[in-house]
Amino acid sequence: MSKRLRDPVHGLIVFDVENDPVDRLAWRLLDTPEFQRLRRIRQLGVSEFTFPSAVHTRFAHSIGVFHTARTLVRVIAREMRRNGGTPDDRKAEVALIAALLHDLGHGPFSHTFEHVQEARGARKRHEQWTAEIIRNPAGRIRPLLEAFRAGFAEEVAALLEREDPEDIYHAVVSSSFDADRLDYLRRDKLMTGTGAGGIDFDWLVENIRVAPIALDAPDGDDATPHRVRTFCLDRKALPAAEQFLLARYTLHEQVYFHKTTRCVEAMIGRLLAAVADAASGAGNAVERTGLPAGHPLLRFFGEGGETVQNYLALDDALIFGSLDAMTTAADPVIADMAARLRDRNLYKTLDLAEFGADKGRQASRQRWIEEEFADKIANGRVIRDDQAAIGIYAEIGGDEDRMHKRLHILDGGTPTEISRLSELIRALEPKKRFRRFYFADKADRDAARQIGRAR
Repeated sequence: MSKRLRDPVHGLIVFDVENDPVDRLAWRLLDTPEFQRLRRIRQLGVSEFTFPSAVHTRFAHSIGVFHTARTLVRVIAREMRRNGGTPDDRKAEVALIAALLHDLGHGPFSHTFEHVQEARGARKRHEQWTAEIIRNPAGRIRPLLEAFRAGFAEEVAALLEREDPEDIYHAVVSSSFDADRLDYLRRDKLMTGTGAGGIDFDWLVENIRVAPIALDAPDGDDATPHRVRTFCLDRKALPAAEQFLLARYTLHEQVYFHKTTRCVEAMIGRLLAAVADAASGAGNAVERTGLPAGHPLLRFFGEGGETVQNYLALDDALIFGSLDAMTTAADPVIADMAARLRDRNLYKTLDLAEFGADKGRQASRQRWIEEEFADKIANGRVIRDDQAAIGIYAEIGGDEDRMHKRLHILDGGTPTEISRLSELIRALEPKKRFRRFYFADKADRDAARQIGRAR
């Protein structure tokens, strides 16, 4: 007996629940409230404001990641046997379930929510929330994992929390070719309808090899860098690897950092920050936010506290469904942001690339606009956005400089970072920074544009 799901990226995904204990556990995990919550969290947050079909969820993505992880585990077994080694079934089980559960800790609008929390001094990333949800003794995840094997919940949580890899099985969930990016790059490209380059998945997987790389540069002459085995690519896959990174770069440029998407993220961030201030500050939070008493946002940001239970009550659907109520808020920022987001009456964007690609020219225009609109920047009627930057390794999360996240090619049997072999990739290594302003009033945007052109 098996269970089947149809997926637009992978086709038929089969769970052999009768003969495979990991598949059986995975199928049971899908039905937990914690995992079902991912149906209500968009994979691309607010990208549907720009790309209407980008409504795929982290639920579908996570299943795709599990399916891809099974392929990578088979690759590890293949490479180990090729080199006279023996696969470690227990570590493979941990990696597979970690791949399935890796996104449990995402909050509403994912990275936008994290940025709001960071600004409030709460620096818990979604990986930490994921581990806490897995370890939660009152949740539905932990009992299933412990029934599979004593201590299994801790093994899975620890793998997802670990920043530095310890063995090849960590590469399944964190590497240049981890299951997460091998799914989301293809899924996001498909669901947004963008021509973001081709990914020759089958050829790349066929040419994955396992080799040790140095994680840390030596501090002195006698220092020995820590080495760990991870995924590399055979030399003949270099052209496919170049296309893989180009597709990733293009997705960041055209989708993840699209000016309208960034504008909506900034507006939602401002809305959530205002709700958090109202919920945690003095005064009547219900009146100030327009939300009913006991609303999950008021519980999380207010007296209920940032507990796992309160966190799991938050998702995209909840916030989108609360916009109408928040339009009645006494707080003018909350009321304005909620009405604008509900009706897609967005701030107007000025991208300083309009004034040319020269970085110095853009920087000077940015200073002039900041001086002219200083008061409105201070009160939020103008939002400055100069933090987005992409390079060939750019990714949301900012860990692209970690060596195990960089792509290595076997050159004469030696793992070599791809930019040393490819002029194309080397040319795209310097980061491209975006400089944008979002204006509540179109007249202000037009005036700022004239300032940029006139000087």
